[in-house]
Amino acid sequence: MVIFFNYRLLFWEELDPLTCAVQLAIDADNGFTSDHIFYRLLFYGLQSLEKSNQFEWPEDIIQFSSSLEAHGGQKVCNLIRGPGKLDPSYEESQPLKSLNLPMPSKTTRQRRKTPSVKDNGVITQHLISFIELCQATPCLTPTSTQCEIIPVVLARDAMAIKPAGDFDPASNTIIGLSTSIDLQYVKNNPYPDPDSIRSMLYTEAGAIIATTLDNQATLHLAHDFLLHKTTGDNVFDTLSKTVKIIQSCWECISRTRIISVTEDDITCRTAECQICIDLDDVCDSCSDTYTSVHAQLRPCLQCLATGTRCKKIAVVGIAMDCEANNAYAMRKLSNPDSTPLHMTLVSSLPDVVHAGKKLYRASSNWWLLIDGYRVNNSIIRSLRQFETSFNDDLRQVVGDKCLRNRDRMDYGSILQATDPAVNSLISSSPHAPSVTVTLLPDPFWRAKTKDVLQSITDICPGKPTFSLVYVCRFEIISYM
Repeated sequence: MVIFFNYRLLFWEELDPLTCAVQLAIDADNGFTSDHIFYRLLFYGLQSLEKSNQFEWPEDIIQFSSSLEAHGGQKVCNLIRGPGKLDPSYEESQPLKSLNLPMPSKTTRQRRKTPSVKDNGVITQHLISFIELCQATPCLTPTSTQCEIIPVVLARDAMAIKPAGDFDPASNTIIGLSTSIDLQYVKNNPYPDPDSIRSMLYTEAGAIIATTLDNQATLHLAHDFLLHKTTGDNVFDTLSKTVKIIQSCWECISRTRIISVTEDDITCRTAECQICIDLDDVCDSCSDTYTSVHAQLRPCLQCLATGTRCKKIAVVGIAMDCEANNAYAMRKLSNPDSTPLHMTLVSSLPDVVHAGKKLYRASSNWWLLIDGYRVNNSIIRSLRQFETSFNDDLRQVVGDKCLRNRDRMDYGSILQATDPAVNSLISSSPHAPSVTVTLLPDPFWRAKTKDVLQSITDICPGKPTFSLVYVCRFEIISYM
């Protein structure tokens, strides 16, 4: 025992201080176990230096590195890892000379990412998860033993993107175009026309989000990519196909092994009876099997054959902004003659957030007449600039950022500028100061003010407590 103890003590003294510190941390009861991310970074980082190209990083380390990239950007990952093999002085036998911390490279992270979505369709796993999340949602047919119908409302919105084709390392495809750019396409089009390439590029990336009527579950279910030549009919067709897929039952969707489901991939079929629709009641031939006229409220044929309770979604509304193509699709959806049978329960709803943002932006540039008052954000912004007790109180309840309207897509500014505390403070002040503000912003004067004013000076009467006097072409005095 004594000889072993002396040998152990001698061996410990010859160890590097870093090795001793790591061993002490492992032996101590301080949480530094093999499951800790710091332990795994050290362990697999050292293994990557030994095995070089034959080493494969585990999934949790890849996700940790991807999280750093998502929150800090590519520069942060480059700073933490260092140039690695990109360094001209990199030596295979001495990799730490060009590495800060041995971590997965950019190429490794990109190859292990989930493949990018490149076509329109419904995300299969999201739809399955959403139906499972909605088990506590009240059903449209609670007394029926045949099916379980979950009512939802869809919200559709899109954002402009830079048209371009980008290579996706995870799927080895070029994304961003409506046509697949592969070897066969290059052979068939060695010198493609620029206009044809431009017509295939996506200009907007849209999302379709489902929300239950009790507002307890919300999830992104589908994606919608728009071309420059997209029309209102294209938007309506996309919505029709998406609704048809979303209303498929849980059993049929669970058997689908495709990441992004399209209309051609679904196998869920439901009997549609035109006689029931014309009578607006269940006909005699359907009364033994079904209790509803609408196909989306009936169990699918496969669940009927197997005797399984059919779990499915019924879309009862679609909310969109009133852009030209969307407005056309909403009008077409409201027309019973042009509505498919699977969309007979769907109502078109204008998106209140977009309506509020449109009105708010107008109030930042133009004078709006609301209930006999002339409204403009510049009045409140000018009131905040005075050095009085009233304006000090006003600065406490509303900020200057929301009144400048620099972020045209920030609906939070609308909520701040229209807060009840702002209206209450201005209404309760009997001696509000007079304000001189710009009638029309200078950049808009020559382009958008034709025939706005019939004369240089004019008077706009309002209610007794509020009147506006136009004193010149650009200036206005407001008495409150």
